[in-house]
Amino acid sequence: MSSLLQALQWQRGETSIHRLDPRTKIAWCLLTVALSVYFLTIEAQLMLLITIASYLVAAKSIRRFAGALWSILLLVALIAALNYLYMGLYYTVATSLRLINILTAFSAFSLTTHPDDLSAALIKLRLPYSFAYMLVASARYAVVISREFSNIIDAYKARGVEFERLFLRKLRQYAMILVPLIMCTIRRSFRLAEAMEARAFSLKCKKTYYRELSFKKTDLVFMCIVILYFLIISILYHSLILIPV
Repeated sequence: MSSLLQALQWQRGETSIHRLDPRTKIAWCLLTVALSVYFLTIEAQLMLLITIASYLVAAKSIRRFAGALWSILLLVALIAALNYLYMGLYYTVATSLRLINILTAFSAFSLTTHPDDLSAALIKLRLPYSFAYMLVASARYAVVISREFSNIIDAYKARGVEFERLFLRKLRQYAMILVPLIMCTIRRSFRLAEAMEARAFSLKCKKTYYRELSFKKTDLVFMCIVILYFLIISILYHSLILIPV
């Protein structure tokens, strides 16, 4: 779980992908997810996967994402095994690739977009400030809770508690971790609420940001390349080549 959450944590970088406007990356991510849901063939899903992999390579985040890939593949394998009981092999593979594309697209977006930039982009898109902050804070604190979970396990091990390798016994031992984890989460939420009130979060006024968002030529070039490539995939998808038998 911790490795999976690491795929959603922003990674600092100086690449052209990191310097893109977050609204451009939001459009790319939503368009990729929408086409992943729309396409039903393995060939189209593979072409979409190539675009996501190219995005990660350009952002120099492929190694960080590879560390969490096994968690994604484990989830996909479980869902694929259930789908195979009701669907054929072809559509099971296509559905698995669709899930991989959706998870990978969101992961690629999170790795290359700072939470503060995401919050500013959502507000620029006319979303309420409180909703934008809640969405960004939930994604950020999911990683923090995962770290606290690992720290609690290390504290138990330092006190001589051995965790069994058997799955059922391991679940019983993990149950005793929930109490300190919940207490730490509640304390953190109180500190966060006090910090927000101290900074007049509820005050209704115009918010300013350290870095103002603006579209650049690179954003236009990036979106033109993405739209052109997606148009090619759509044309091939509706041709006889990519229609499944």
